[in-house]
Amino acid sequence: MKKILFLTTGGTISCEVTDDGLEPKLKGADLLKAVPELRTLGDITVKDLTLLDSSNLEPSNWSAWARLIGDNYSDYDAFVMTHGTDTMAYTASALNWMLIHLGKPVVLTGSQIPLSLTNSDARSNLELAFSVAASGLPGVFIAFGNKVIKGECAKKIFTRNLNAFESVNEAPVLYFGKEGVKKNLPSRENYGGFRVEEKVEPKVMAITVTPGLEPEIIDYAVMRGYKGLVLECYGAGGVDTKHHNLLPAIRRAVKQGVKIVCVSQCLFDGVDLSLYPMGILAAQAGVKSGGPMTLEAAVTKLMWSLANQPEEEE
Repeated sequence: MKKILFLTTGGTISCEVTDDGLEPKLKGADLLKAVPELRTLGDITVKDLTLLDSSNLEPSNWSAWARLIGDNYSDYDAFVMTHGTDTMAYTASALNWMLIHLGKPVVLTGSQIPLSLTNSDARSNLELAFSVAASGLPGVFIAFGNKVIKGECAKKIFTRNLNAFESVNEAPVLYFGKEGVKKNLPSRENYGGFRVEEKVEPKVMAITVTPGLEPEIIDYAVMRGYKGLVLECYGAGGVDTKHHNLLPAIRRAVKQGVKIVCVSQCLFDGVDLSLYPMGILAAQAGVKSGGPMTLEAAVTKLMWSLANQPEEEE
């Protein structure tokens, strides 16, 4: 039986109804007591980390959790983490970058409805997460609803639908549909040399490009000490190059050493800065393409790379 470290952080799955709304209350032991079937899927050890709404999590939490997984790596076969849905994709992406040559499962899950309520999706999500953990499939994953998704490909697309997450620009690892199970399994090859690089540079700002956006927002970010910017651009990577021309501000930022990455506002297909003149001009000004990455993946990768690979362009 696989040894699984069960890490809990709060989120909707642990919430109870209070006079102030839903608040995280349940700890890991409470979750296991409510879903005793999980004990058949592994030898489970519980470690409660926080009891927070995931909106209140910080990049420092990702670093601490990556280091904790590293410190316990030789003692466990897999790791399951409960997490609030709102920032789960950020945490999954961050852990994906931090856990280098990961040879074991790290599975995040949660729920849209608290486990304490009768119509909760928590039970099925926990069973899915622990099943993936018990399988030994290496990588960081989100197991939620009818999908198992690579951490860096996940995006929350629904606020209430029980299939809250989508796999962006890559098929889900597992998809449970009307026609059965579809698989897109990653390699089980263990590359060896597992290590943790948990440092992050938190001074990264995401800016959504909108009609009429003033270029001074980029200057402001630089003035406030931000080291990286993720521009959520139009379509394949378009920015305003005419009425509210962003290019001079981009050039000023790049000249001061700020790394700028472009991702698309569109959910699928990603960025191609070679396709249109606006994208070509942005690239010439120093903007790097985020390719197919989600906003969550791009923000966390830029935070991570600025701290761990300062000489590399992302």
